[in-house]
Amino acid sequence: MRLLRRLWPRTLVGQILMAAALALGFAQLVNFTLLLRASDQQAMTQASAFAGGRLIFAADRAERLAARGDRPSARRRGRRVMPMLSEVPPQPDGVPQPDLALRVMEAAQANGTSFRAVRVERVDRDHVPRELRRRPGRRGSLRERMRDEAPRATEALIVSAQLPSGLWISTSAPLPVRGAPAIGWLILQTLILYLAVLVPLAFIALRVTRPLRALTRRANAFTASGADEPFPEEGPEDLRSLIVAMNAMEARVSALLGEKDVMLGAIGHDLKTPLAALRVRIESVEDDAERGRMAESIDEMVGILDDILMLARLGRSGEEMRRTDLAALAETVVEEFVDRGGAVTLAEPAAPVTTALRPVLVRRALRNLIGNALKYGGAARVTVLREGVDTLVRIEDDGPGIDPARIEAMFEPFARAEASRNRATGGSGLGLTIARAIARAHGGTVTLTNRVGGGLTAELRLPG
Repeated sequence: MRLLRRLWPRTLVGQILMAAALALGFAQLVNFTLLLRASDQQAMTQASAFAGGRLIFAADRAERLAARGDRPSARRRGRRVMPMLSEVPPQPDGVPQPDLALRVMEAAQANGTSFRAVRVERVDRDHVPRELRRRPGRRGSLRERMRDEAPRATEALIVSAQLPSGLWISTSAPLPVRGAPAIGWLILQTLILYLAVLVPLAFIALRVTRPLRALTRRANAFTASGADEPFPEEGPEDLRSLIVAMNAMEARVSALLGEKDVMLGAIGHDLKTPLAALRVRIESVEDDAERGRMAESIDEMVGILDDILMLARLGRSGEEMRRTDLAALAETVVEEFVDRGGAVTLAEPAAPVTTALRPVLVRRALRNLIGNALKYGGAARVTVLREGVDTLVRIEDDGPGIDPARIEAMFEPFARAEASRNRATGGSGLGLTIARAIARAHGGTVTLTNRVGGGLTAELRLPG
């Protein structure tokens, strides 16, 4: 079963063709079995008719020989075997054929010959009594050469009939060999049938699945900004209905996302305005310490609001993709942290690492990852390199690391490694979420792994 699952095609076209091929193969196998059975039955019928005719022809002469008192024996004429006259029928230990015996009896009655009983047995050629076998023909004769070249029969029919006098007259007839030509023609017929059925079926299957493949590519490439034009309707009616439904769904999703952006923009504006006014009012507070704490709270609220809006609008970014040196981009982010006193170092790459990206978004992702390394590890080491066809930014710190069971949960919104939400570590819990969302918008990934010697490694991987 596992082997069948492994060999079974994964694509719809492959499964259709495989199912059709198996069905045709099974039908041809049944056809081949029935053909062989019918050919075998026809061969036995012809052989029994030939042997029965020989007995009917020789019955009168055998009765006259028996009346004169001749000793029952096999009689030959040339290289042919004349029917053998005996007191008991041969006992070759073969397979009885009662239906063929009945046909011989009916044929004898139709020709005015009376048999008291008829026996027909199918035996191996080696079990045929010597008296009923053919003698070799004259050496070098054309007939003998033709017989030597023909396939040699492996089975024969022994037909015995009891005369009215009680004696048995017997003869044998070889069964024709089912040679390779019939099998060869059947194989050729099967190949022609496969070509006649599978080629048009493959054409139809490819025509049906071409729109499906295009729909798959469109669905994978769909972004929150939606598609410029509806997908063209093509293919059979069922596929056209699917395409119409997909186009309508894309339009609805784009409309809902547009409404969401308008709503978030309004919320952001409505919240930032009173926060700005509150920021101005706290300047009148005389206590410097209290005023500083209030300002920090307002700044934290503004930061959280900016993170939420950034996360919500990632899928509809208006920034264009362009070829950018990722090492140079990482260097500008590192310099920002160094200017603010952060312990961040950047390993100089051996060569420019250029890839297609949205610089503003990737810069935001790098800020979040480096910022986390500084908050929880105190220092960060940044390396930019090319790994295969991908570009990679690796950020290492010497912090406590993360419980492996919680690493995936750290990418959830508002999840933090430091549960107390101490302002010393700060943050809204959206940094890793935003970084992963930016990476996925580029077709890449963000991963976290604990280092062997302690600390954490964050990797931003972008394609090509």
